[in-house]
Amino acid sequence: MSTRCQIGFYKTKYEPITEWSALIYRHSDGYPDGVLPDIQPFLEKWAKGRGLADVEYISARLLQYLCNEYDCDMRVHEEKNKKEWEAQGKEYPEHCRFSGKLGHGICKDFHGDIEYFYRIHPDVIEVYEVGDIWDKFDSNEFKIIQTIELKKESE
Repeated sequence: MSTRCQIGFYKTKYEPITEWSALIYRHSDGYPDGVLPDIQPFLEKWAKGRGLADVEYISARLLQYLCNEYDCDMRVHEEKNKKEWEAQGKEYPEHCRFSGKLGHGICKDFHGDIEYFYRIHPDVIEVYEVGDIWDKFDSNEFKIIQTIELKKESE
């Protein structure tokens, strides 16, 4: 089963969790060990350059980056599987070929089955475990488990 998560972008740390400026969905590998190595270096690079204040722009660029990385990973995985099938003298099945699925998307609301939420504002990534919000949204189901300060230009 996939571990789903969402990544929300906020202009400041004071906005309520439901008032994001942009919201990204990630279908799988949503655990902090899977997400943070993907997003933290990217966000720090942008923080040192253009900055993270333009949340619509940075969220679009992060989504593009994540989709590109996912495509590369899927192609490498497919090539490995294809070689294994061919080594056995078999033709690689059509249903196993690269599908072009993104694994990520743009959201207009919280998904009820996310397990983690990543709140990003210009200086920080906050990581939350998310309880049961399937039937109705409850901000009490969001428990902060980690805070990561993004490195600045001078650091």
